[in-house]
Amino acid sequence: MTRLAIPRVLRVAVMAGLLTTLVGTTGCVSQEQYKQLETAFNQMRSQLAAADHQLGRLRGEIADLKAQIAEKDRLLSAQGGGAAALLKEVDALKARLARLQARYNKLLALAGSAPVLPAAVNDALARLAAEYPNLLEYNPKLGLLRFKSDLLFDLGSTVVRPAARSALKQFAAILDMRAIADNEIRIVGNTDNVPIRHNRASVMNPTNWYLSTNRAISVMYVLRHDGVLDRRMQVAGWGKTHPIAPNAPHHRGSQLNRRVDIFILPIKLKYNPYVPAADQPAGLGNPTNLAPVNPASTPAMTNGGTVPPAAGQ
Repeated sequence: MTRLAIPRVLRVAVMAGLLTTLVGTTGCVSQEQYKQLETAFNQMRSQLAAADHQLGRLRGEIADLKAQIAEKDRLLSAQGGGAAALLKEVDALKARLARLQARYNKLLALAGSAPVLPAAVNDALARLAAEYPNLLEYNPKLGLLRFKSDLLFDLGSTVVRPAARSALKQFAAILDMRAIADNEIRIVGNTDNVPIRHNRASVMNPTNWYLSTNRAISVMYVLRHDGVLDRRMQVAGWGKTHPIAPNAPHHRGSQLNRRVDIFILPIKLKYNPYVPAADQPAGLGNPTNLAPVNPASTPAMTNGGTVPPAAGQ
């Protein structure tokens, strides 16, 4: 119920904010802190995305309580105010209303909070979204850039369209801005609920799980080609399991659900002596006494492993 969900949103948001501050000030966290930060951020992001809906439900509950209190007050006035049980019920309703109103005010402040990204980055992403309004949209509260798959890929394809590469190239340049050059990035593919048609073209993508994941990988390769470090990027595919709009009946899907979401995480990379210098976080240097790995002796690591060429190249 809303009454239970909202305090959890606030607790998670506070936790994520504290951990984000920790990372921002130290530039480096332990593995346990990393896990705590990632968990808190994921919980905050998913619940913040539903905050507007929860606010609406809470407004309705507050309005209902006010109506109940008004009716009880009317009954008390009609009885001359002498009904002890009714007075007690009114007091309980007013106390509950006060608690709900306080939660509502906190959630409203959370939903309208300032962007988590630095102002210069936020502005650059907003300008990029304004330049390509048909291709992508930007949500500053979540640090999320959402690409529409129908314009990013041909039907059933995982090859990034040439027309979309310009936007991704500009996005890669933003990702390399000094303020977020060390932040990790999560690229997540999503599909609608239309089943994959099994033919020769679907060998590499037999299900929506494969299609969503491989599309995220293709976007990753394009960003990699445009200079984003391998180690900053994580890819995932949700298939049809995370729709953001109703799918049309009879497997006709929804254009809104066919998308690739890219999150800029508050998690920052740490120096790793076992990774070539070219793929280390910018400006950290070598804080350890271990000698850096020789790229020539680890060919698989110099390009992030054995991978096919970047999509659309």
